[in-house]
Amino acid sequence: MPTNVQYTLTRGLPWTRHICVKSKLTHYRVNIANPSAFVAISSTNKKQITTEVTPEGIIKLSLDELETYDLPVGALDYDVWADVTIGLNETVYQPVAKGTITVSSYNNITPLEDSDEMEIRYKQRTDFRRIFTLTDDEGDILTIQDAYLQAKDSTGTTVLDLRWYASVPSEATVIALSPANRRGYLAPSTGATLEMHISDTNNISVGSHNFDLFVKDSVGDWSCLAQGTIVVEASISSPPA
Repeated sequence: MPTNVQYTLTRGLPWTRHICVKSKLTHYRVNIANPSAFVAISSTNKKQITTEVTPEGIIKLSLDELETYDLPVGALDYDVWADVTIGLNETVYQPVAKGTITVSSYNNITPLEDSDEMEIRYKQRTDFRRIFTLTDDEGDILTIQDAYLQAKDSTGTTVLDLRWYASVPSEATVIALSPANRRGYLAPSTGATLEMHISDTNNISVGSHNFDLFVKDSVGDWSCLAQGTIVVEASISSPPA
């Protein structure tokens, strides 16, 4: 029977894991060759994981940042097969490991109670989204009924002013907001506390701006979910005329 191993990875970041295959009877490492591994990305499709045998005889699994970015968020089944030497000279192609790879989004931010300072960075003229998760003392995700986020530049001028919507508004609604620094929203998010969206039509200036995000929970208490800096990077290109 293959070893059941659970892994995690973050979309957009490179991922590497090692598997040491041992005999269940002797607990000694067995000789392996020609490994292959696949992760199920849907009910009908699988993605191949890069595999190799290290000089130490261990299977190395790897995906680069572009490959992990293509994976859907969630728990994905995977399996690893290899030629395994049994006895003196018998080789059998068999499964050696299986389990799930839990894929999380790099955009999912879970502030810690004692460390809510963070930097949010994105490029000018892009639609930007982040998911925030707030948990109580028992680890349950908190739901909120109101929120607001404001960012100010070094002169104290408000350059970003996002408001709460009970449901995600349409893009047309967002684009029509005035002034332009309000173009975006805070709204509920399934499995999290809220989603933040800044529209590509928001006129927030390039640079580093201090921000804080306040939320109102289901019993009416306000708290600061996150604070820090929003860094807007200049885009090289400009929209075509």
